[in-house]
Amino acid sequence: MSRLPTTTHLRMFRAITQHGSIRAAAKALNQTQPNINRYLRELEAILGVKLMFGSTQGIALTDFGRCFEPRVASVLRELELALAEIQQVSNLQQGSVSFGCSHLKVFKFISNAVSTVQKVYPQANLSLYEGQQSEVLPLLQAGKLDFFIGITSKAISLSDLVEEPLFSCSFGVIARQGHPLAHATSMAELRAAKWYLPIADAGYYNELESLLFPVGVKMQHSILKGDSITVAEHLILKADYLSISPMMIKYIDSMKDLFCFIPLKEKLPVGHYSLIYRQQSSLTPLVQFLIKEIHKECRNDIAVNKEQM
Repeated sequence: MSRLPTTTHLRMFRAITQHGSIRAAAKALNQTQPNINRYLRELEAILGVKLMFGSTQGIALTDFGRCFEPRVASVLRELELALAEIQQVSNLQQGSVSFGCSHLKVFKFISNAVSTVQKVYPQANLSLYEGQQSEVLPLLQAGKLDFFIGITSKAISLSDLVEEPLFSCSFGVIARQGHPLAHATSMAELRAAKWYLPIADAGYYNELESLLFPVGVKMQHSILKGDSITVAEHLILKADYLSISPMMIKYIDSMKDLFCFIPLKEKLPVGHYSLIYRQQSSLTPLVQFLIKEIHKECRNDIAVNKEQM
């Protein structure tokens, strides 16, 4: 290859793959269709292969195009991070960070860390995504998130990621105060209950589901699944659903008087929370600062410390 593609070539290619056609890409980039076509032809000439072809559905990638597309996304993401890092170094008030977390509402240390970051970076853009590890990791691996905080599991490989352990936490079956099954002592007594559980194809919650509802055990209600704590709270308080939750809720003033944990003789596995980010990713000063604050606030969090005793 006599020369490398320019960032303009890469941006044009990404726009076509994202929007599905040259016409839509031109509109998104405020360019003319001939310009987009010209850059595409130049890019294919530089690479010496055909990247895409027209189809009834718009534009379709060739095998070369499918191979090239994730690399382009990664290159452009790293360039965007580099520009953001330079901007942050020159002006500490700006920058952006996007991260995911399971049980976001339960952990006060995260909101404390975010508050500190907003004081130091008053113009920073912070985006939070709530979800379970199996659902969020693809976003992290694709570079759409800077890091994730959640329960790790041996069932999900973290070989290409960096894991920084935060703390361990007990889990239990949660119900509203006064629930008819609030004093049950065995899982067998809960078979007829209505359940709301997090969506998880693999990992901690998938393992819990197998433990709580073994193959062959009949349930009187189908299990409702979702990743919204707000929906979970409503179903537990208003419709007598049961769910699984970190027992740290017992230390949250606004929640401890509304919910209770059923005193089952069967103990659920402890959840081990970690902070996870991509091994190949260069963390910007803002992201590094937020991670540092999360570790600090986590060490000082009363609920976390009580769980470690």
